[in-house]
Amino acid sequence: MSLSDKDVIELNELLDRLVEKNLSYEQKKRLENWLSESAEARKFYVSYIDMSVSLGYYADEILADDEKAEETKGVGTIIQIFQPWLPLAALLLFGAYLYFTLPSPIFWSDEKYEDVAKNTSTKNDAPNIYTLLDKPTVAVLTKSVGLKWNAGSSNHPDNGSPIQSGEFSFAKGMAQLEFMQGATAILEGPMQTNLLHANGLSVELGKLRAHVPKVAHGFTVDLPMGKVIDLGTDFGVEVHPEGSAEVYVYRGKVSYQGFDFNGNQVKKELSGGEAIYLDSFGVLTPLDMPSGNFAGSADLASRSLENAHRRRAAWLRKSHQLSSAPNTLLYYGFDGHDSWSRVLKDETKRDDGDGDGAVIGCKWTEGRWPGKSALQFTQDNDRVCLNINQSLKSATLVAWLRLDSLSQQGAPLLFSRPHIEGAVGWAVNGSGKLVLEIKTSNIFEKYESAVAFSPDRLGKWLHLATSFDGDNKWVNHFINGRSFSREKINQAESISLRKGLLGHFQAFPDRNPNLSLKGSIDEFAIFDSAWDEEAIRELYEVGCPREQTFSPQLALP
Repeated sequence: MSLSDKDVIELNELLDRLVEKNLSYEQKKRLENWLSESAEARKFYVSYIDMSVSLGYYADEILADDEKAEETKGVGTIIQIFQPWLPLAALLLFGAYLYFTLPSPIFWSDEKYEDVAKNTSTKNDAPNIYTLLDKPTVAVLTKSVGLKWNAGSSNHPDNGSPIQSGEFSFAKGMAQLEFMQGATAILEGPMQTNLLHANGLSVELGKLRAHVPKVAHGFTVDLPMGKVIDLGTDFGVEVHPEGSAEVYVYRGKVSYQGFDFNGNQVKKELSGGEAIYLDSFGVLTPLDMPSGNFAGSADLASRSLENAHRRRAAWLRKSHQLSSAPNTLLYYGFDGHDSWSRVLKDETKRDDGDGDGAVIGCKWTEGRWPGKSALQFTQDNDRVCLNINQSLKSATLVAWLRLDSLSQQGAPLLFSRPHIEGAVGWAVNGSGKLVLEIKTSNIFEKYESAVAFSPDRLGKWLHLATSFDGDNKWVNHFINGRSFSREKINQAESISLRKGLLGHFQAFPDRNPNLSLKGSIDEFAIFDSAWDEEAIRELYEVGCPREQTFSPQLALP
């Protein structure tokens, strides 16, 4: 699989640090794993080292020319003898380093890596290293409201996602695209468009309003019979199903250039306050400006805020139901706390606050909605101490989580005392899998999902749930309301939550008890029964801060 632009940047940085002898332990492990798993990364490494050695050789030659004449002849002779071999020696030493530090399958597998080295060093094959740059990012999806994607569409980017050139279409809603050269476009569905490059797109159907600063002068919108070229402006375009179009200029100027059905060229320069209608044959007719403007960035922001408030109100109603439900053992909504509060309130309000958690180190921050609170875990000692001294035959663990980073050790969600039979560990491991660990009399059983967290999911809110069904002997993992894996329980009969920690490891096997989660949690609950997919999906859909839900893409381990 080809490396993405983001991969190339990260791999360059790791190799720079390696050559400069400034590679941390975690970065070293990251590079080792990457090279062991990716043939494309190994090709890139061979090309990088080849260039690095060549530059070193060239630098050595320059230094040799500048040696002072007063140096002794003997020393100069030794340098002259060994200098041509220094780059080769450096390469051999680096190869020895990789041999003893990387996993042996890299060097002893059936793949012909000598052919890789040979191919990547030839001039004819050099462009293959950069084929991944053929479709660079042209825009970023920065805001959206009520997006409903077209049936059969496989590309459903979240807010903040980079967008490559190609089709970008949806059936309903609004989206704000910020193009890499500086223009901003607000699209209203139904929308059928193709992103052409970092300063232009074509529209086959839908409404668009563009704000173009001077730095993006020349922003272009292709229409069925022509194109609109920005001359420094704020304008709107609407394309109808039969191919006709309207162009409205609010500020500045645009140039329309096209052809009519007879092949005659049609040109018109429009200034602020002017509009034109283009029929499906390309014939141009002046129009009066409409009384209502197209939606702009401020309108989208307002609608987005209204939508967030509406969805949060629905979540609050559901939150109150959950906190009073008889099978809710523990419920943290994370709202209604002062910024200095060191107590996380259990909203079930049972047993006179026995379920309240003690906040250690964590900071209060904004949650998944404007105005909603969350706890952010940043330091290694950050945690919430829980007071749940129960063992459960069946249980469901639920959390809204935003991971800021994911180390090789993983990200702890909930861990109880490991010496107790039934002790439970709930975490995202270093590979991005959701994991439930349970101590039995003999071993720690481990139940893993497929990969749920890839690098592009970092910094985004995800809904996680895991159910333990001791009666029917099943563990189910759920990501964003969908069943992600289902495993048969081996020996475990119950789970214990005694002396639990939220967001921090305890001394389970292969776990560092001195590390915490690096991210934020803004909702957490424990139910004393095993919930099915329908109930989990309802929790996710009510609590999701955006209308368009994310359908997890299975990345098999």
